[in-house]
Amino acid sequence: MTYRGIVLRLQTAQAVNGFGDGLWFSIWAIFFTRIQGVPAESMGLAVGIGGAVGLLAATPAGVLADRRGPREVLGVVILLRGLVMGMYLLVGGFWSLLIVTICFTAVQSSGAGIRVALVYGLVPAELRMGVLARSRVVQHIAYALGAGAGAVVLSVDAKWIFMLAVLVNAATLLVTAAITVQVPRVPAVPAERRRGTTQAVRDIPYVTIMMSTAVLAFCWSILSSGLPLWIVGHTAAGTWAAALAVALSSILIALFQVQVSKDQGDVAKAVRSARLSGAALAACCVVFALAARPSSALLATIVIVAGVCVHVLGELYYVASRWALSLGLMVRDAEGQYQGVQASTEAIAVAVGPAVVTWLVTGLASTGWILLGAILALSVSPTAALARWALRSPDRVAAAAPAAVPALAVTASVADDAGHKETP
Repeated sequence: MTYRGIVLRLQTAQAVNGFGDGLWFSIWAIFFTRIQGVPAESMGLAVGIGGAVGLLAATPAGVLADRRGPREVLGVVILLRGLVMGMYLLVGGFWSLLIVTICFTAVQSSGAGIRVALVYGLVPAELRMGVLARSRVVQHIAYALGAGAGAVVLSVDAKWIFMLAVLVNAATLLVTAAITVQVPRVPAVPAERRRGTTQAVRDIPYVTIMMSTAVLAFCWSILSSGLPLWIVGHTAAGTWAAALAVALSSILIALFQVQVSKDQGDVAKAVRSARLSGAALAACCVVFALAARPSSALLATIVIVAGVCVHVLGELYYVASRWALSLGLMVRDAEGQYQGVQASTEAIAVAVGPAVVTWLVTGLASTGWILLGAILALSVSPTAALARWALRSPDRVAAAAPAAVPALAVTASVADDAGHKETP
């Protein structure tokens, strides 16, 4: 299979998966409460507890990917996710929702890290960041289309269409699994070179830098939770400004993610990008706080749009630096479990982010925004020192000679494709 064929399959899988995610996350809260009859309080508790427990599966799944191969394990994980999605049709109360959510979160969080490990094994080093960035752009576009389909479901507001939407999402996951297993196989780590199953979680420098930079994942909670509540409760802007913020963010990410990511080829650049991300996200918090001052709806909206632009800058550099740090600071022959740690730490931040952001913004108002900005800026302050600590080990991918970490050979010359890497 050619390099272009590999990338096409990876991006097609992301597109199909992104459409299903956009559809599901637009309707899930209404589906559980109004269609399945789960009380809102029980739903929140079950989803919260189930999500936290499910996150524990990411690192063991990464270990399994090292032993069996990332393509095979990722295919099974996505397949299981599709089957579990179908089980949501059977949910009727707290305990059934809790059990299904634990299973769903376990396979969802496991897949994120294994997919990066698969890209690492399939794509040459100089092209990996571009492939990851373009895949994210494709996913964002498909997610928006899925959210549009979700809006149709919500407008029809009938039980049958909600049930159909769940089945459609389950089907997209089954299709994603089928596409994923069509890419070439990345060999499992030979038994004689395998690391211990707790290698990654015992790697203090790596775990620490992944935990500290993961705090920047609060950027998604800012846009989805903090900003809408702030707009409604503290600004003169209309409620539609929250939707405008999401739409503008998605457009800017689609336009600039590849450009920002392609220069993140080494750990030093990733450290600088992480610091820039922390500074930008801290600045956007200050701008959002200032949106409460204008009494004019137009001026308040302009301030919010300015804050969104700064927020996007922070998000773009966070995502790019996160990829580069997690890949460059891995230890060779344990890629799956290291990406499992990366996925777990980010998933934890994503899980607790809404509660932290909402408490700060609604409870402390403008002061909460300033405190949130300080948390984001401080979280990346030790990044350079942690990276230097990690790189003292010669086993790091970033410390290896290029020949020591080759990508999987493909049937076509990568040199021929490299000149066309922007349009694989």
